[in-house]
Amino acid sequence: MFKLTIFRSLLLFATIAAGSSCRTAMQTDKVEYAFAEGYDNRKLVLTIPKGYESETHFRDDAGVLVRTFHYKNGAEFFIACTDKELTPVISIERTEANTRELKKSVGEEGTGKNANGTSWRRTLRDCFIVGYDFVDPREAKAFDQAIQSMKVRRA
Repeated sequence: MFKLTIFRSLLLFATIAAGSSCRTAMQTDKVEYAFAEGYDNRKLVLTIPKGYESETHFRDDAGVLVRTFHYKNGAEFFIACTDKELTPVISIERTEANTRELKKSVGEEGTGKNANGTSWRRTLRDCFIVGYDFVDPREAKAFDQAIQSMKVRRA
């Protein structure tokens, strides 16, 4: 019984830690991802475009994690990585296979226009693809600045 209680406590702690490792500070629209690469703990920090209404989290069978911020006008800003383990902290490896899987899931790097005239962009940086879809070309500068704000720091 005592072991079961400890296991439940550890499971609760792991769930809380997993949720807090990908948190958004709503007042600043700043996102921080705690992740491990090998034995190094790092943090991806970026400022997202203001005004998002909701966010979704998705993990596919290949381990690709995608966090998408949805805007009222249909625009989307996203952060994606390939997570190799189900741990409280995202764990990534810089391998060609992981990068290929990531691009297969969210699209190749680049910039372009959709059929409806909206803009899209994807940028690869430190095992993450950060980008946007369905952005009004007049608002693309703010989304580009968000991508350029991306920094990786030691945690």
